[in-house]
Amino acid sequence: MRSPQKLYVTFLIIVLLFASSHGKLPPFWPITVVTMTNCLGNKGKSGPLLTVHCKSKEDDLGVHKLAVNKNYHFKFQTNIWRSTLFFCSFKWNKQVKRFDIFDGLRDIDECHYQCNWTIKADGACRLGEKIACFPWK
Repeated sequence: MRSPQKLYVTFLIIVLLFASSHGKLPPFWPITVVTMTNCLGNKGKSGPLLTVHCKSKEDDLGVHKLAVNKNYHFKFQTNIWRSTLFFCSFKWNKQVKRFDIFDGLRDIDECHYQCNWTIKADGACRLGEKIACFPWK
């Protein structure tokens, strides 16, 4: 006869694998919030409007326009394989730049629940305990 613990663990593994393979994770799975702030202004001066358009393999988050020092955020659940990826285009003053705003392999340990980014002319900077700036793609 099987022990109740083994049955529970087996059931939990099946739920996690089935749910994550269908893009939906259980409600207890952690939620990550990504926030991007338009920092294209020069030392308190006004700057250009930033147009942000983010997508993942499954979701198109739409187009959002941000004034200087304003932000846009979205939330999601990462998958258990750390392969969650959200990529964005950033447009301002006739420039178009691209960047992976959340790459599970790169970001999950640094900003598992909250991932804050500043968007600057030369790239994106992930804020937090360890500030890391990345060039555009």
